[in-house]
Amino acid sequence: MGRKRSRKQSPLFYINQPNIDLPQPDMQKNYSFKNSDEMSENLKVQNSKTNEVDSEANENSEEEVIHETESPVAPRKRTFNEYTLEEKVKHLKLVPVSVAKVKYEFITIERSYKGYFMEMKGEVLIIHSISPRKKSVSILKEDLVDIKRVGL
Repeated sequence: MGRKRSRKQSPLFYINQPNIDLPQPDMQKNYSFKNSDEMSENLKVQNSKTNEVDSEANENSEEEVIHETESPVAPRKRTFNEYTLEEKVKHLKLVPVSVAKVKYEFITIERSYKGYFMEMKGEVLIIHSISPRKKSVSILKEDLVDIKRVGL
């Protein structure tokens, strides 16, 4: 085996990197509270109130305690089928054009039409009917009995 020659070489490219000390954080050594006497009195008052509430809760029956701690339930959002006829028409007017077209069944006094809502001019709904025939149909708002959502 051959001997490895080791010779010290000077660096080919030297970058000057100065030694920089890490910054020392300035920690707060002293602190104070404004009205520290009032703060301690407020804490004492709050603690005494919670103790009173706890003792009263123990005296009450479980049903009353549960009733007191219940939070109001948020109202549930209604579905399209739960809307009134006026709300359904208003919903159709407010849906932007960029949203996917939804099939509806427009039930009138005489017959029903399945199709897409196009626009509303005054008191007349203009729909693109796909059943019974593919054509544009105008329906008076007063002739509508119900609107049902069929699907996409």
